[in-house]
Amino acid sequence: MSEEATLEQLSAEATEQIDVVAKDWIQIESEKEVKRIRDIGSSVVPLKTLNCGIIPNFDNKKPKAINRIELDTDIDLSKIQQIMVSPAIPYPHKQHFNYVNLILVTGEPTPYLAPYLYHTNLKVTQPEKEEDGRKYPSKQIVLKNDLRDYFLINKNGICARFTIHEYHTV
Repeated sequence: MSEEATLEQLSAEATEQIDVVAKDWIQIESEKEVKRIRDIGSSVVPLKTLNCGIIPNFDNKKPKAINRIELDTDIDLSKIQQIMVSPAIPYPHKQHFNYVNLILVTGEPTPYLAPYLYHTNLKVTQPEKEEDGRKYPSKQIVLKNDLRDYFLINKNGICARFTIHEYHTV
């Protein structure tokens, strides 16, 4: 086996190990939030996150992050009427990652809780663009993520897009 192949194998094993640590940590944080909500006399249905990531959106003048979250559920995500975002907490096992709980409110009496671990310092290449006859070269930028835009996908591949227009402190 070549040195390069060995390094790739070690990298894949390290990534797998990190994913297991993240999965366990997320599960603990999600369970803590469910318990906290139940302790104050309310209820929530916890959902499991299958996969997540950030999609860069270069359509506007300033690039934005769209938070893509795949959830292990059959619910029709287009029925979500409101998304509430908990305060972010740093992920202790890897720099530049934060964790939030998303409360997904539908017409049902009990809302859903979706855990979300996201990158806070994502570097992307902004493509070359032309505006008003002026050309702007492509460049590497750090994508700002204000947790306002979401692309939610259920386990059947059905998608729903949401934008939070304003935050309220409770």
